[in-house]
Amino acid sequence: MKISAIPNPFDEPNLQMIKQIGVNHIVFYDMAGMPMELDQLRVIQNKVEQFDLQLSAIEGGPPIDKIVLGKEGRDQQIENYKRALQHMGKLGIRVLCYNFMPQVMADAMVIRTSYEVLERGGAKTSGFNLSDFDPNSIPHDEPSITEEQMWESLEYFLKQIIPAAEESEILLAMHPDDPPISPMSGLTRIMSSVENFDRLLSFSSSPSNGITFCQGCFAEMGASVPNLARHFSKRINFVHFRDTAGPLNNFHETFPDNGPTDMIEVFKAYQEIGYTGLIRSDHVPLLATENVEADGYSMQGHIFAIGYMKGLMEPFWGK
Repeated sequence: MKISAIPNPFDEPNLQMIKQIGVNHIVFYDMAGMPMELDQLRVIQNKVEQFDLQLSAIEGGPPIDKIVLGKEGRDQQIENYKRALQHMGKLGIRVLCYNFMPQVMADAMVIRTSYEVLERGGAKTSGFNLSDFDPNSIPHDEPSITEEQMWESLEYFLKQIIPAAEESEILLAMHPDDPPISPMSGLTRIMSSVENFDRLLSFSSSPSNGITFCQGCFAEMGASVPNLARHFSKRINFVHFRDTAGPLNNFHETFPDNGPTDMIEVFKAYQEIGYTGLIRSDHVPLLATENVEADGYSMQGHIFAIGYMKGLMEPFWGK
């Protein structure tokens, strides 16, 4: 298993720091979309390689707003998606983490009701309380569609994209809805249960048709994270390392060592299934020494999470 990281901001001091703490793999993260031209991706790759790091994954991917809702123009978006996969393949970037939530927000409908929930020592963290959620807080003019219509859109997309991913040796990694609740603001979300992920994987047995095993989202579903890692086994193409506390309708993000999930058992499961892919820390609380927004991507919180991951990994994979 290989630890990866998102530098935030994506600058030289953070890239150097990530190398210094023993991480070799970089994830380019932008939910608003990835660079679509080969030269643009190469610029990012060159910047990363200056610090003896490897650009190994992209999160977000090309625009899919028309694809998700089955709207006019989806075929052009699919062609653009194929071209982006070709660019990734040429540069050796092998993992693409994507989601299938309706794209009516800049952060692809990842929804929280607070970023002021207090964790250990008063660290600010994010939370979601369904009773505090105002559906009107996400303005949009998209008509409601059924779950089956969205499944049809997903299958239409994957039938064309999986062969392109195979050709470019890209591992697609579907991320769960966050939170895994449907509908939200009148919009259907289908990647919100273990059963629906089984349905996704049934579309194709290709290794390119896999999942992002977001520990937090699957914990929000009420699943046993270690058992579910064993359930999905070889279909896990990427891992997000985080934990949450509380039920689905009222949860908050925790420090990775302060949540209800037994992380030793989780890593034991990864070792048992032979997972050798990328893992990255995700959504950390804000530490008192950081004067930035509590959006889950402050660097000092991630440094702590990465150190904790390295300690968890050592009994199973060594230093």
